Amino acid sequence: MGERTEIMAHAQVLQGTTLGIDCQVFQGAVIGAPPQDLSFEGGNTPTSIGDGTVLREYVTVHRGTHEEGTIIGSQAYLMAYVHVGHDGRVGDNVILANMVQLGGFAQIHEFASIGGCTPVHQFCRVGAHAFVGGGYRVVQDVPPYVIASGEPLRFGGLNVVGLRRRGFPAEVRGQIKMAYKLIYRSGHNLSQAVAIIREELEPSMEIQKILEFIEQGSRGLI
Repeated sequence: MGERTEIMAHAQVLQGTTLGIDCQVFQGAVIGAPPQDLSFEGGNTPTSIGDGTVLREYVTVHRGTHEEGTIIGSQAYLMAYVHVGHDGRVGDNVILANMVQLGGFAQIHEFASIGGCTPVHQFCRVGAHAFVGGGYRVVQDVPPYVIASGEPLRFGGLNVVGLRRRGFPAEVRGQIKMAYKLIYRSGHNLSQAVAIIREELEPSMEIQKILEFIEQGSRGLI
């Protein structure tokens, strides 16, 4: 447990958990409990919480079934009743609103935000700087920089407000918008759109992040 980290009344931090500095674990939270996975055969798999992360009332974070364990980054904010399943990954500066429920191996990348009462299916990913509206189901990957809403969950445009707040210049936002226009609005299938993006758009860090996210997925895109 790092310096200035606070564990409040009736919270439990279990064996194998590492907490960074300046963390807060609020009342009733349980961090590092064994995974809800019938294939788990025991062992002291780890749970890691980064610096400055806040875990509000009754948050549950389960340790992994694999050696890498469950990892939550720095400056994340998990509101009341959030659950992070085994082997999950929650990036730096992520915000999970009340009762977000992450299945096993789910990944929430840096600066993403998810609205309340949202379940995220196991192995699904939410990309960096994305925003998922509250009360929807995430059963496929949500790519970086977008807004997702609706039932079934759909692409709803760029997360323009979030990108502006974090200093993304207008020209960069324009490149991201062009990439998603090719993916979602052009009539091309995904492989065709990716090929055009590679050929026609500037290979910026943001465009590369989008392409890598698509390549690494197993659940398909929303």
